Amino acid sequence: MKPATQMDFTFRAFAEDAPGAIWQHHFDKLWPAYRRWFLRYGEIDRPTYLQSAKALARYMPDFVPIYEAMVDLAGGGDHAARFLAQYCPPPLFRGCSQAVYQADEAVMVRSYDYSPYVFDGLLMRSKFGQREVIGMLDCMSGILDGINSDGLAVSMSFGGREEFGEGFGISIVLRYLLEFAGDVSEACELIRSIPIQGAYNIMLLDRANNFETVAVAAGQEAQLLGSHIATNHQSDSHWPLYEEKVLTHARFEHLHNITAERQHSAQAFTREFLQPPLYHTNFARGFGTLYDAAFYPQRLSCEYFWPHNQWQFDFHSFTGREYPIVFIDPQGYPENSEAYSEIYTSKPIPVLQF
Repeated sequence: MKPATQMDFTFRAFAEDAPGAIWQHHFDKLWPAYRRWFLRYGEIDRPTYLQSAKALARYMPDFVPIYEAMVDLAGGGDHAARFLAQYCPPPLFRGCSQAVYQADEAVMVRSYDYSPYVFDGLLMRSKFGQREVIGMLDCMSGILDGINSDGLAVSMSFGGREEFGEGFGISIVLRYLLEFAGDVSEACELIRSIPIQGAYNIMLLDRANNFETVAVAAGQEAQLLGSHIATNHQSDSHWPLYEEKVLTHARFEHLHNITAERQHSAQAFTREFLQPPLYHTNFARGFGTLYDAAFYPQRLSCEYFWPHNQWQFDFHSFTGREYPIVFIDPQGYPENSEAYSEIYTSKPIPVLQF
């Protein structure tokens, strides 16, 4: 019997100024799976609540009231509070390509390449403080990418290092940037002040067309690269197995050639992310393109798009919606999806054994 080649999935977009009933509904639905992931190596492998709360208060103090509101909605339990702080969480190894392109207008585009088994598909428009934020949620307290009402856009890609250390998960840091930075310069200052658990390339673009790529890694100072392209490696990273499996150098070279030619409009450039080598269908093996996103700071708008659909949003006309999609993997999905989902959050990294 041939394995199934299709997986049904639904993206959902919702608006809520502060974490409230809608956020709570999604948390309650996702928490059992997140709890299994967070504690998969036992209590001793995760920081205590006190350690997590102290780290958050030290490095991201302005976020503490938002965090506490989330913890209350999550029921106030110890495990949920530690999970939402995202301090030293279990490691995750993601794919992703990202680039800033300036033609008729400036746009930052990213693909998110990962496993649909460990992905929420929740897009939220919020106003936790002075700035509105539109972003793709991750671990409920963080985001994978997004834009704020000042016109700062952020995204990230894994930096291709095996080493993880003491620090915060990347997605809560991106949320913090959009909440408390208005431009690239302010975002870079914040990044320098926060320890981040693993290696990532953080891409930034603001309304004045300033851009930056910041390379971060556990135990190292953040490096401002000045690059408009980032995939899944860094200048001094060395992980040949990972680099080969995720085609990081081929994707980087492809983006370099396209941006150097400057023959595309901004809109046409975004659609290059729906074509190989930037678009992937290895969903069951943790390397499928779950979505693409484009951010237009001068318009204060963004677009999330797939081969057969697109969502366009701005801060004046954001409406909740759903998008049922079928992720097709020609090589097939395993029968036991629950066990398979845990594979992609394990330290031995069997996700790379394609």
